[in-house]
This record gives sequence, structure tokens and C-alpha cells, in this order.
Amino acid sequence: MDNFNGFPSLNFLHTFESVARHLSFTNAAKELFVTQAAVSHQIKALEDYLGVKLFHREKRKVFLSEEGQKLLPSVVSGLQGIADSLENIRNYDAEDTIVVGVGSSFSANWLVHRLGAFYQKYPEVNLHLKISNNDPDFSADGTDMAVVWGKGDWQGLLYEKLMVVEFTPVCSPDLLKKTHPLKTPEDLIHYPLLDDPDYDIWQEWLEEAGIPERKYKRRTVIRDSNVLIHSTLEGHGI
Repeated sequence: MDNFNGFPSLNFLHTFESVARHLSFTNAAKELFVTQAAVSHQIKALEDYLGVKLFHREKRKVFLSEEGQKLLPSVVSGLQGIADSLENIRNYDAEDTIVVGVGSSFSANWLVHRLGAFYQKYPEVNLHLKISNNDPDFSADGTDMAVVWGKGDWQGLLYEKLMVVEFTPVCSPDLLKKTHPLKTPEDLIHYPLLDDPDYDIWQEWLEEAGIPERKYKRRTVIRDSNVLIHSTLEGHGI
């Protein structure tokens, strides 16, 4: 884009990302140190600029609209790129710093719980965690090592298997109570499914269970594991 005149404020995009991550205007306001009214105003301004609704509210719950789901990955990637560039410009001793690329969900749900033990063992090491769901470019972005999802077929790189990940359907207790009884895999056709397009896990799971892939109530695609987890906890699907 050659001309940024009329481009929405980065504050609007930052606010959108925070609301989408928390699925809560209140929690986003607390994180951003502004009022809930200010958050609502910025989201409304962004929606007016785009001409679409980015969020829906239902029974005091907030969830992303289809347009919001499409916008979120680009906003997260763009903001993360800006943050990474700013951090790279800042002065720090590169010899004492290890730059680790890691996905947002893995870092939030696994890595941060183990940093204390790491620093106890290696107190002299400074870590720079680059949170991104994109594959790192070791030759260009200064990443020393990364935790990535894959089968270990990366040519020209040294790698070690960290863990085997197993997937199983999960949902909130509230969704289970108010929907069709869930006793067999076939009962999934009565439930909305939540899916991350980067993995296609549902397609593989349904094939293994002998269920036609398109035979389900509704499918919501969310390309962000943290938002996917929050959506599940809020009872929006399995």
C-alpha cells in the first residue's frame, strides 16, 4: 500500500486483537488500561471503516463474526511483525541472548509454565521469545532456535523431537448439557465444530471415525489456537 491516508488507527487494530483474544470487551479494557466504553468505541470505528460486524454478542458472550475470523490472522501477524522489528532495533547483548521462535498457544499453555525452572538452571541466559505462528526464517529474522509443529523433515536444520501431540474432541460442560447427548462419534453431527485450518485435524478425525466430513451442524474456522481454546471454553463448539 503506497498511501496510508484513511488507514484505520493501529490502536483500533490492537484493540480488535485484544478483544478477539479474550473474547471479552471487559478483559480487553483491563489489559489496555482503558474503559470498556473506549474499547467499544474503537471496535465500532473499525467496523464502520470496514463496513462489517467483527463481533457478535449472545447472552452476554462475545464471539468473532465470520469477517472477524478472516481479519484476525492478518492483524496478529502484522502487529507481531511490528513488535519484532521494534525489538530487533532495541539494544541488547546478542551474545547473551537466545532468540526463540514459538507459537502463541504453545508458549501460553506450555512454555511459560517452565521458564522458572529454566532460569534456575541457566540464570545467565537471556531469552527473547518471538511469538508467531509463522515458520521462522533463520537467515533473516535473527531467530536462533524455534519450536514448530511438523514431522521432522526440515532440510538443512538440526532438530529434535520435543513431544508427540495427541488430539481428542473437547467441549465445555454447558454445551454438553444443552445439546444432543454425546455418547458416540456419530453424535458429533448435532454439534458445531471449531477448526484450525493449519492442521485439518477434524478432517482426519472424522475419517478415522467413519463420519462424512460435511455432516455436521456448523463449522467455524479460527486460525489462532488461543482464540480456538477460548471459543471452546465459551461453549461455541467442539
